Amino acid sequence: MSVGEFPGASIQSWVPFLLGTTLPTRPFVPGDGIIALLEYAGYTASSIRVALSRLCADGTLECRREGRKSKYRLAPQMIETIVSVDRRVEQFGREVSWNGRWTIVLASIPDSLRSTRRNMKSRLGYLGFGRMRETAWIAARDCESEVEDLIENLGLDGMVDVFVGEPAGLSDIDELLHRCWDLDALTAGYNDFVVRFAPLVPTNARDDLTAEESVLRWMRLTHDYRELVHRDPELPPEVLPDAARSLRHRVVETYATIHDDLFERAQAHARRMFELDSAP
Repeated sequence: MSVGEFPGASIQSWVPFLLGTTLPTRPFVPGDGIIALLEYAGYTASSIRVALSRLCADGTLECRREGRKSKYRLAPQMIETIVSVDRRVEQFGREVSWNGRWTIVLASIPDSLRSTRRNMKSRLGYLGFGRMRETAWIAARDCESEVEDLIENLGLDGMVDVFVGEPAGLSDIDELLHRCWDLDALTAGYNDFVVRFAPLVPTNARDDLTAEESVLRWMRLTHDYRELVHRDPELPPEVLPDAARSLRHRVVETYATIHDDLFERAQAHARRMFELDSAP
């Protein structure tokens, strides 16, 4: 397995993930251990050192010297981000009752605020919104409070209107769904995930893995699952095509079956690499 196995994943995204997930109490750990773990995935030692320096410079990591060794830990503010992402991952795929209400966002943001506009689009996508028109986005749930927080955080008061309600009876919901979201790509993503990790579902398949292989398989599992979670609009089961609904359930089931076992093995190995003997 190499860096090509993790499309779109950079060293600077892996380091906070590895430290925040395996070491929630934030101990300082040797840089050599971080380098060794990421070398499993095909990253070079020199590129990892550059990434560590950049993460310290931007405040993501804290660094201290102990003799000739550099040690690192996550900055306190990063824990909130890790917890937020973990919460969404944990809740993904949980089927809750839907009241049939949709949220529509209408935005008119001037070209002078292009970066803010891009940020808004990205944040709306993360919240599960699909683009309905040039300046209109829609989500298949009531998320008014989340959008209000987004408007406040980005300073978009007066430029964004939010409506919550139900589509008129004349609306073609299936056409609307396909216009706002690429349901075929979503279904294919579910299927790819299930097929890729099916060989690890039997317990004995995981028992046969070496420590290094366990780390890599856990990295790949969590990378791919979080990619799905990030891109998934989490449409209610009532409006999902049958194939997508069934496959999403299998994705969640496959992840739940494999993850905890791989994580325990990966965490134990990471702690050895980080020269930590006490429980996390």
